[in-house]
Amino acid sequence: MSERKKTNTKKHMIIMLICVGIAFGGLYGFQLYKSRVLGKIVSGLQNKIETVSSYKSTNQLWTEKVSAVGTLVAIMGTDLSPELPGTVTHINFASGEDVKKGALLIELDTTQEIAQLKSLQAQETLARQTLDRDLKQYKVNAVSKQQIDSDWSSLKDFQGQVQNQLAIIAKKNIRAPFSGRLGIRQVSVGQYLNVAQPYVNLQQLDDLFVDFYIPQRFLGTIKRDQEIEVSADTYPDQSIKGKVIAIDAQVDINNGNARVRGRFANPNKELIPGMFVDVQTVISAPKEQVTVPQTAITYNSYGITVYVLTKTDEKHMDKPVYTAKQRFIETGAKRGDQIVISKGLKVDELVVSAGQLKLRNGSKVVIDNSVLPLNDPDPKPVEQ
Repeated sequence: MSERKKTNTKKHMIIMLICVGIAFGGLYGFQLYKSRVLGKIVSGLQNKIETVSSYKSTNQLWTEKVSAVGTLVAIMGTDLSPELPGTVTHINFASGEDVKKGALLIELDTTQEIAQLKSLQAQETLARQTLDRDLKQYKVNAVSKQQIDSDWSSLKDFQGQVQNQLAIIAKKNIRAPFSGRLGIRQVSVGQYLNVAQPYVNLQQLDDLFVDFYIPQRFLGTIKRDQEIEVSADTYPDQSIKGKVIAIDAQVDINNGNARVRGRFANPNKELIPGMFVDVQTVISAPKEQVTVPQTAITYNSYGITVYVLTKTDEKHMDKPVYTAKQRFIETGAKRGDQIVISKGLKVDELVVSAGQLKLRNGSKVVIDNSVLPLNDPDPKPVEQ
């Protein structure tokens, strides 16, 4: 029995060892298969050719500017209102009309003032006649010098009252204090106007001020007579040049900005006070700079980079294949969609302008520029 048991035990051991060998062999074969598959996948990823858009870096004349939002202010502008109260009898203007200095705008009722003027003029005439008569009597010593002095005083008093009454009547015939454009009429015939009650606004539009704010760090670069460019979204294709005429004597302690005032000609009178405009102040002379679209730049925690493309001898779907090499750069000022490359890139080097997220250093790519990122130095919002 013992021999039979030993034989069975050996058989069981051999079977177990065979099973263990098969298990380890299968596991080894699976790991080998898995490593081969992963190797093929990695190799496929490494050799995968991506599609990107490209841009050739260019040399452009670059003028540094400070941009701000400004408000238009009239050089001469006011709400017109009467100095004296009265009832409106005539309105001699239309809303939105351009008027000249001295144009009669509104007439208030002056019936009482004219009647009083006639009374004063009659008394002035009598005082003059009395003086003339007494002067003749004075020549024959029929009246005293004191009487003559009294007559002169009376005449001058009535003359003064007549002039005062004429001034009152003139103030009730209200005229434009300067040439400009009238706003919307706020009064009607028959309405009683109180003192300082506005009836229309008047704005001089031939020249305008523009007030805007700049950060204090730019105060050293902005001077009087420096050139500015003014544009409004109302007229997106127009830009008007002007000059800085004043810089405020203090900086706002709440935000560190300084107020600057510019002036520009408005010959077509299209821009009006109160409008918000874009103001660009030129702070440097034009100079050549290497520029690319801002979309070509990749910002990382370890620096700023671009992918520079180098052409190879390969083809992919009849398109030349390029190698993308990552390069560190330094950037400068921005203008619209463009950015200055101050260091690390030369003129006419081909860079990836879109598609960098799927690239790594040494990736192979083909170029498709059917859809390109924006590269406008002065983009404007478009309403759709």
